[in-house]
Amino acid sequence: MTIRAAAVQLCPVDFKPELTLQKAEEYIAKAGKEGVEIAVFPEGYLPGFAEIRLAKQSGSPEKLAEVLSALEPVPGPSTQRISDLAREYEMTVAFGMLARAEPGEQPTNVSVLIDSNGEIKNIHRKVHLTPTIEAPDFTSGVEFAVSDTKIGQVGNMICADFSLPETTRILAIKGAEIICGSFAGFYVDPPGVRGSVMQLFSNSHLSPARAIDNSVNLVMANMVGKTGDLEFFGMSQIIDAEGNVIAKAGEGDGCEELLVANLPDSAELRDLPFRLIDRRRPDLYDEILIENSNYEEVEWN
Repeated sequence: MTIRAAAVQLCPVDFKPELTLQKAEEYIAKAGKEGVEIAVFPEGYLPGFAEIRLAKQSGSPEKLAEVLSALEPVPGPSTQRISDLAREYEMTVAFGMLARAEPGEQPTNVSVLIDSNGEIKNIHRKVHLTPTIEAPDFTSGVEFAVSDTKIGQVGNMICADFSLPETTRILAIKGAEIICGSFAGFYVDPPGVRGSVMQLFSNSHLSPARAIDNSVNLVMANMVGKTGDLEFFGMSQIIDAEGNVIAKAGEGDGCEELLVANLPDSAELRDLPFRLIDRRRPDLYDEILIENSNYEEVEWN
């Protein structure tokens, strides 16, 4: 048996959250008609990953206040609409959005996992915030969770959370069979950095090694298109538990698409010829908890 998965590669509509949400609803309906059982949306898709940044750049305190006040709690009206569609199409959905701040805190960058019954199973708050872009505007999360769904054990994370191998491993140890990744990867222009960022995205965030090392399927949805001064490059991928990239979306503006592929189900994962995660020797891994050596991180944006 297989699981039909989709990475929804979209661009939000700047400062128009209702149109942005309607696009999501249209793609869920499209996915449902194609028999998709789990769909993953980009990071911060609603109202848009760059909305706070754009509001600040406008120089208008009123615009910033408008954007912040429009952010919704989770659960809230928008997640209810996604939940209704998830139930209608019997689909698990990992939905990326910016969520309203709790009292005394900054907003949160979340991936909301909704099961095929329309129930919110997990609200993952991004743990590893980009220091120069997100840290000033968001409150970080502190945990990684796995949820039981009709299609198996599902974990969900956001973009830079995948840049460290420990995060995927934690979800795998907790029993994850599918990990949903919501991304907002964009081009950067400083000399010598653009290629490095693309290499980081391909070789770290979307590395097939994350899948094969942990015997998990990966469904990775990146934003695509231009919003303000940012251009998101797409390249969403679906990777099976043996490290095979079985579907890859297009790159660059104009490449919105529903990327669909079949993944091995729980029974197939148990029967993999090589389950490297089963060879772990945790008794030897105490050093993994040692603090990093001191260094200065290069700020590129």
